[in-house]
Amino acid sequence: MMQTRKCGKTGLEFSIISFGGMRIGGKEIKPFAEIVAQAAKAGMNYFETSCGYCGGTSEVKIGEGLKGFPREKVYISTKCAPRDYPTADAARKVIDRSLARLGVEYLDFYQLWDTKLAEFQGIAAKKGGTLEGVGKAMGEGLIRHLGITTHDTPDNMIRLLETGEFESVTVQYNLMNRTAEPVIAFAAEEGIGVIAMGPLHGGILATKGSFVDELVAEEAGESPAEVAIRFVLSNPGVTCAISGVATLADVESDARIAERLRPLTRDELAMVDARAKAFAAANGKVCTLCEYCMPCPKDICIPDVMTLANASRLLGLQEEARRQYANYVKRWTEGGSDGAPCVECGHCVERCPQGIDVPNELKRAHELLK
Repeated sequence: MMQTRKCGKTGLEFSIISFGGMRIGGKEIKPFAEIVAQAAKAGMNYFETSCGYCGGTSEVKIGEGLKGFPREKVYISTKCAPRDYPTADAARKVIDRSLARLGVEYLDFYQLWDTKLAEFQGIAAKKGGTLEGVGKAMGEGLIRHLGITTHDTPDNMIRLLETGEFESVTVQYNLMNRTAEPVIAFAAEEGIGVIAMGPLHGGILATKGSFVDELVAEEAGESPAEVAIRFVLSNPGVTCAISGVATLADVESDARIAERLRPLTRDELAMVDARAKAFAAANGKVCTLCEYCMPCPKDICIPDVMTLANASRLLGLQEEARRQYANYVKRWTEGGSDGAPCVECGHCVERCPQGIDVPNELKRAHELLK
């Protein structure tokens, strides 16, 4: 049976592994709606999507997949970014569109998406801003709870929560990125729910070859992904971990992990601390493959290149990474370039929630993989 945890003071109980709707891409609706339905049958009850995921189709697929399930038994969350919907009217319209796509009369949660403190203060909270539009929808019973997703600094995240506007916060938290731990602790004290995104750090922590292998109990059928999620949920301040579900196999794996989940032991946590500190010292910021940097004006597949660099540098898969990278170089060199044709326009740097110097990382990747 799927374990649950309370989401702050909302009174809602979330499945400890919940459904992230960012990866249910593809033009067809029915196959992905079936994945959503299977997730609900497996016990997942919190479904997170947005007005922009999968070209706008994620909301449709989740809405279609949840038809037939008791509405009060599943919690649907969608969101918009204040920079894209800066006025109350714009926010109200996108909320109506999301309701129509999802085919529901109300949203359990609405999130201000990828919002930093400066954007909240300068756009969302201004008179006639995004927050006002969301507030009107809440007053009409169209939204029951308000949350925020953010990649800001820990201090700024806490300042956002201190406004008293939010009943949940969604932060990146995993074995390789623990910067949000002070935020999680503050939220727990204030009765604010915490949704952990990126528990597998873009899939890196689900791959054999990293330090996570040392904790895997293979005789029990455990996987690196299970250890990584065990770490996230060992923090009592975390309400749930969001899994970016793409296939029925993902649903089956997540359900199996959630049913038998146990916290990491004290010794295991001590080992994690030592390995994580060594990793951070050696590698610094690492791409999480969120794809916010895309599309690239020069058609560079930035997440793919970063993935290959991560596979080589962090997991020891140098030969395979170089083989795949050679295919990209072959395509780029047909245009006369001797490597990735980055022109350092800054588009990706502005959009990267991790604050990564992407052009420099592309150069590093090229030197590593050429």
